[in-house]
Amino acid sequence: MLIKKLKNFSISIRFTSRHSTKNFTAENPNRVTETSFSLLTFDQGPVMNYKSKVAAALAFLTTTFALASCAYTFPEPAEPIILHNSHQQNNHLNGIGQIIKGDRRYCTAFLIDSRDSDNDVNGPAYILTSGHCASIRIGTVADTAYQGQIQFNYFQDTLLDAKRYNIQKINWASLAGTDIAVMELNSSLQAVIADGINPLKAAPKAPDKLIQVRVIGAPSSAPGLRLSSCTQEPADTTLIKFLTVHTDYQKQDCKGIEPGSSGSPVMDIATGEVTGVMSGTTYALTASDLCFWHGLCATPGRQSVLPDQASQSFPIDYLMPCFSDGHFNIDAPACSLKPDFNFRARTNSDVTLYKAPENEYEKRPDWDVSFSMNTNFFRFKTVRDAHACYLPERYSNPIDISTGLVDAPIGSEAGLYYLCLVGVDSVDHQLSEGKLRNTQILPARLVKPGGMSLPEPAPEIRHGTEELLVEYRQNTGRNIWTQIHVGAVGSTDCAGIESRNYTKIGDSFLVPNEALPLTLCSYTMDRDFNTSAVRTEILPKP
Repeated sequence: MLIKKLKNFSISIRFTSRHSTKNFTAENPNRVTETSFSLLTFDQGPVMNYKSKVAAALAFLTTTFALASCAYTFPEPAEPIILHNSHQQNNHLNGIGQIIKGDRRYCTAFLIDSRDSDNDVNGPAYILTSGHCASIRIGTVADTAYQGQIQFNYFQDTLLDAKRYNIQKINWASLAGTDIAVMELNSSLQAVIADGINPLKAAPKAPDKLIQVRVIGAPSSAPGLRLSSCTQEPADTTLIKFLTVHTDYQKQDCKGIEPGSSGSPVMDIATGEVTGVMSGTTYALTASDLCFWHGLCATPGRQSVLPDQASQSFPIDYLMPCFSDGHFNIDAPACSLKPDFNFRARTNSDVTLYKAPENEYEKRPDWDVSFSMNTNFFRFKTVRDAHACYLPERYSNPIDISTGLVDAPIGSEAGLYYLCLVGVDSVDHQLSEGKLRNTQILPARLVKPGGMSLPEPAPEIRHGTEELLVEYRQNTGRNIWTQIHVGAVGSTDCAGIESRNYTKIGDSFLVPNEALPLTLCSYTMDRDFNTSAVRTEILPKP
């Protein structure tokens, strides 16, 4: 619920969307936040429909790709298959299950084999899933309570016999350069194994070459676990999504990756070991949107076999040294993770847009990022290549966290920039590998204004019994949207309202009838900072 403050009273305005209800904040006139993640995460967005084939064998078509004088040959991805286990034919996969929250099917998760080299079963049972499935949107958290259950043996023909286990807490979850969560069950690993559930083994090292993989998950369109077979390629091209920036991930060309697939294990076909945790997809995004909003731009010399329209997973090899004597312990000597710094920022955008200076005399835009974290100090730097955030060079001196603000200039040239933020406990604290792994990266794009005039918005106004609905169906999307300002009748002059006092909305918003009448000011804006003329209308009392 967003509260717009007026001179004499306040109005509670609820911004809605055909997909979800969202909250938006008024922004700097030279700054626009983008808020759509619908095609990038599995618990949101359109569902892709695939016909499942319960065939024992699938025909593979071979396609050859040439890259930098090397020829790669790999099979065309197969249609996904619904798995069965009534005869225990897939018992080795019964440790893959579905997280249940209340009565709602949520993400996929899997039981990880946390036993030591002697195969001793000493500690709790742990599951791995996606970080965004742990109900975080940004940063890193540790030792946080979680309410939910995991249902193993989640096959179409074994659901009636499946047992659920309570999830006790989130041991560690991060969206800082990754998308992974470690969760602890309230049962021991020994007890879960005794129930006949088989944990999955993690690959000791993330693959650094093309391999064939299987993704096994419980998408919402399937009645149980479903298997997809495809090719996986390591990727280090910067990918912007879900309020964070990724520079080290794996991408696949699997079919059938849909809402609910988040947290699925990605398994090496040759070894049966887990190479990563499924996160999201960039399927169906245009090349223009992939480049502008997500940093995946076609550049000369860039080597990649699979297209950017793919699914993405994150390696887990660095997590396994954090398991010591069957317990997950970020203080273990071999663990490169460090305690979270609980990063929180007042942003809900993939990329924040700023106007680029039109000449050398015009002031450069500032970051103007407010945030909090639970360390005493923070350090930052601005880079053009997100990989540089993980290098200790060129970071600022430690700054007292009470400041909680970075207002340094971003740059002057059009294009992408990255703000690297890391928390430290003292002015003498060195930036270790573990600290840098928790680096929070915030992206921004400087845009040269397009200079075009856009059509005015054309709202549809509908009175309800308690609220008035205002819809902008023609100006909905990540590349063009509507900015609004609502004020008192008689004292609101839309022509005199500064752009910083406008708010970006989705496709509609609601106003309580008791707040009417009101003056509505609105204009259309696009990602190149083109705008329309301001439209004025009165929202009448019913």
